[in-house]
Amino acid sequence: MTTTELTDLDRRMLDRIQASFPVASRPFVTLAKDLGVSEAEALACVRGLKASGVIRRIGAIFDSHRLGYRSTLCAIAVPEERIEEVAALISEYPNVTHNYEREDRYNVWFTLIAHTAARIQAILDEIAETTGIDDILDLPATRLFKIKVDFDFTGERDARSEAPVATRPAETEAVVLSREEKALARLLQGDLHITERPFLDLAKTLLECGYDVDENWVLERTREWVDTRVIRRFGAAIRHHRTGFSANAMGVWHAPEERVEEVGAIMASFKEVSHCYQRPSAPTWPANLYTMIHGRTREECVEVARRIREATGLEEPRLLYSVREFKKTSMKYFAEGE
Repeated sequence: MTTTELTDLDRRMLDRIQASFPVASRPFVTLAKDLGVSEAEALACVRGLKASGVIRRIGAIFDSHRLGYRSTLCAIAVPEERIEEVAALISEYPNVTHNYEREDRYNVWFTLIAHTAARIQAILDEIAETTGIDDILDLPATRLFKIKVDFDFTGERDARSEAPVATRPAETEAVVLSREEKALARLLQGDLHITERPFLDLAKTLLECGYDVDENWVLERTREWVDTRVIRRFGAAIRHHRTGFSANAMGVWHAPEERVEEVGAIMASFKEVSHCYQRPSAPTWPANLYTMIHGRTREECVEVARRIREATGLEEPRLLYSVREFKKTSMKYFAEGE
């Protein structure tokens, strides 16, 4: 994939909106003030980043468990000559949001989201029956140390920062949403219009669909969901390969159970780590900690893993690099008919 040449404003804009896009009536006024430009310049910058493909979308990343859903990371050991066939079958499920080939015996890795654990198991059973491959790992997160896709585009951040408070997804309390709120959630998980008043656009769409709401209601609900972590992140999803971050490795580690909490916090403190989870081990897969490491080269990922080893005292991990992206999308929560 071709790397896009970024201006100084592009880099500062991406640094600003990847983690937090302003939930405000005139968000580009807020961005303009933050970055020392005009509203028109801020709008033009984001439109340019969208047009070039650097920004995939701007919108909400919801916490599945807060919406009453369940999620898991899965892997299947596929004969090399069947990878594309099996990956295509897996990608057909709307419950699959991410699907990658990685360098390992377990070479197709995908995420599954559904209303119940029973539905997830049913999908895995269907995949096993259809493909004839039953060597599948089901690895739901038992503890979340970090989920923050936040690339350092300016080179001004510290190498490490304080890790967020760890949470246990199974203990997360689901919210109950009204019909209007579910309709708003369906829009927020899409792509925000790049206009002067994008939240007014959402309100108009809801009004046209028969919901008696206005811009203030949209803003209030969205802010409330951000504050209460129903929305895990409201910001720009970035095609990091286009910005020079072309290497990413899933670090697969094993830590003694009594050290998991300590070690997970250390791992989460590294700026190059976007995701850090504890997951169950399996007879064919002893790992219990996972870090998603991003870098401009594989060598950078190896160096980050070395620094993590040095900080934690753990043995060398397996680094599973992404080879191919078969699917990357957002879950469609509260699809019509639910």
